[in-house]
Amino acid sequence: MKPSLLFLVLVFWISSWLPTSLDKWALFSSFICILGLFAALFAQNQIKDRRWPAKTLLALAVLVLIGGAFLAIVAWGLGTSVDGAITLFFVVGFSSYLHMIARIITPGQVSNFHFGAGFLVLFLLASWSWVSAVGMAVHRGASGNTDEACILVPKPIRYDTELSSIWEMRLPQVATSRTGPTGTVVLDYHAILVAPGNERTEVYNWSKRQMRFEVLDTKRNPYLPTVCP
Repeated sequence: MKPSLLFLVLVFWISSWLPTSLDKWALFSSFICILGLFAALFAQNQIKDRRWPAKTLLALAVLVLIGGAFLAIVAWGLGTSVDGAITLFFVVGFSSYLHMIARIITPGQVSNFHFGAGFLVLFLLASWSWVSAVGMAVHRGASGNTDEACILVPKPIRYDTELSSIWEMRLPQVATSRTGPTGTVVLDYHAILVAPGNERTEVYNWSKRQMRFEVLDTKRNPYLPTVCP
């Protein structure tokens, strides 16, 4: 039962960031992660009292976390805070994966299957991504009649691409190329909700921090769409 739980959490984590386009690099990375888990489970009895493989993986996990944190800061400085946060999302996830694999092959862990913090962090990261997606899908934060509403994202700057499934709304998949003024009166938002009404159309911005839609002032954002495509 415990190996199956490991596999389910690993797949849950992979599902939280796998690109909607199913790029080759993403599929290859997913295959390597799953293969690494099975290899670690198989190697438990083979390694026996050798501690250096687990220690090496733990050291690698720390190096990935430190180096990745630096890359996240660079991404934040050259891009946006969201670029840094998404980079950190992947870095923490991969570091936690290495930590989990190290715990699996640590001598003395065969009997009690204590997988440590890495296992828990992978579950929390995946939950965060999917909870954000569900919140967006149910129009969390929006009020009034949202039955005819649509969620639009900038591709790259025009809001003419509609998100139609929860799979497209996961945390790392929804992000504009930049935030703030772009040299015009238009502001870039990660995703907007257009909710047509009889008297007035409401436009909302999706807040990644609050994981909810927040109403926008259409007078300050006159170029945002007010009709669904």
